[in-house]
Amino acid sequence: MSNLPALVASSDLLPEGGPLNGRRLAGQTLLWLWSKYSASDPLALLSSKDLKAGFERFSRLAGHRGKLNILDFINPAEITPYGALFLPDPSIGRWAHWRALCGPAKFSLIGQIHTLSTPVSMRLMQELVTEPIKPWDALICSSHAGKAVVQGVLDDREEQLLNRFQQNIPANIERPQLPVIPLPIDTEQIQKALPSKISARKNLGLDPNAHVVLWLGRLSMLTKLDPWPTYLALEQAALLLKKPLILIECGPDDSPHQAIHFNQLKSLCPHVNFARFGGDKPVSESTKYQCMASSDIAISLVDNTQETFGLSVAEAMASGLPVVASNWNGYRDLIRDGIDGFLIPTKWSSSAHDLSTRLGWASSLGIMNYPMSAGCLAQLVQIDLSAAVAAIVSLLTQPAMLRAMSEAAKFRAEKHFGFAFVMAKYIELFELLKEKRQLASEKHQIPQKPSITINPVQAFTSYPSSFSESIFNDNMECNDLPEVVKEGRSPLWNELKNGLPSNLLTKLEKELLLKHQINKSNLF
Repeated sequence: MSNLPALVASSDLLPEGGPLNGRRLAGQTLLWLWSKYSASDPLALLSSKDLKAGFERFSRLAGHRGKLNILDFINPAEITPYGALFLPDPSIGRWAHWRALCGPAKFSLIGQIHTLSTPVSMRLMQELVTEPIKPWDALICSSHAGKAVVQGVLDDREEQLLNRFQQNIPANIERPQLPVIPLPIDTEQIQKALPSKISARKNLGLDPNAHVVLWLGRLSMLTKLDPWPTYLALEQAALLLKKPLILIECGPDDSPHQAIHFNQLKSLCPHVNFARFGGDKPVSESTKYQCMASSDIAISLVDNTQETFGLSVAEAMASGLPVVASNWNGYRDLIRDGIDGFLIPTKWSSSAHDLSTRLGWASSLGIMNYPMSAGCLAQLVQIDLSAAVAAIVSLLTQPAMLRAMSEAAKFRAEKHFGFAFVMAKYIELFELLKEKRQLASEKHQIPQKPSITINPVQAFTSYPSSFSESIFNDNMECNDLPEVVKEGRSPLWNELKNGLPSNLLTKLEKELLLKHQINKSNLF
């Protein structure tokens, strides 16, 4: 048996599952890591059986040689042999009700944060206080800044409950573990795939003697960053440099409308040469690696609450690029200021505190969509652009500093975001949760009454006129139905029959037929 948990896996984790973004890349990398580490051990995925062939192809490419077990979403007892269920989001609160059907201590629930600022994410975090979460559960935080957000939401929710119920709730509400584990990146693959700087610049048509700065990632003023401060800082830096300055933008555009606006902004920066790769088309891995290899430094002056970790920053560091980044969220976990790059000071403007609740409430109600509310918040973030200019110029004019920070960035990525380090942190967490499950009391080992929220017959027990009174006689003849009746209901019936034991299946089949017949013995 593998010592890895079962992993919830949707088509989103497969390469053909849709356009690549940070969340999907993180999910695919996690599945790749799971497959690679499992080797010849079984790999368990909680998924649709229709996706098994796709997952088998993917896992084999990653190096998995064991059996791939596809578990269904109906029976929680199937998770027990694996010790835990790993979810790619913070929804462990609602899954705790499902787990209760076989006993809360039978396995752990492990979630993972990505974007925290959406209304859905906020609600899922609030649920951790009121749903049956246990100390042998965990919500993995990809950064210390993200962990602070989770703790703040939990503290606030507990305070709300205490105020409402006048201290009549337990003072020691059980919380999940909140370990900080970075998102994994395949540093070996990145470094293996990088071409030489000379050949990369030649293939991309870039001046071999220019200073080249890389922006890696999606371009969105609403959910990534407002690019104008970056353009402005680079324009000022270009005026101070003796060689041409090129900004490579490698990644997709958020929308055609924004792309037009960004091109208008670029026209205001005559001393910066812009090289766009991606835009309205996906960027190939080959092109991405050429962009990395062509660059001297990377830049990421992100200002958006959408960010939590910074996969693109970690990838840039793995390719040996020092990063000039905003001192924002998880970036300070990635970059050591003055060692791997520079962290540029940021702050909320004084107006932000006056507008915060207004924006949050509008987003929560849906009056303002999430991208718009995130973009509005980002406009209230201030970045020290003079410090950014100084960092860019210092790196590009001091070769010794550039080389030292390049080596430091590469080393840090290998040691702190690479597969070996992250997997060791996962295994350490799994062992901790196992120990806590073993210490759980006996009552947590036995099945519990299901929550009424996942027991609709119990929830709607008041709807029928009777639960005990039989409409049919036990000896009533059960006749077959017209084919058109059976065909029209077969999708519903097949769902009801799925996975039922034979004794219940026989009973169900009879009752489904009886539903559509008249008890003639009751006619007068």
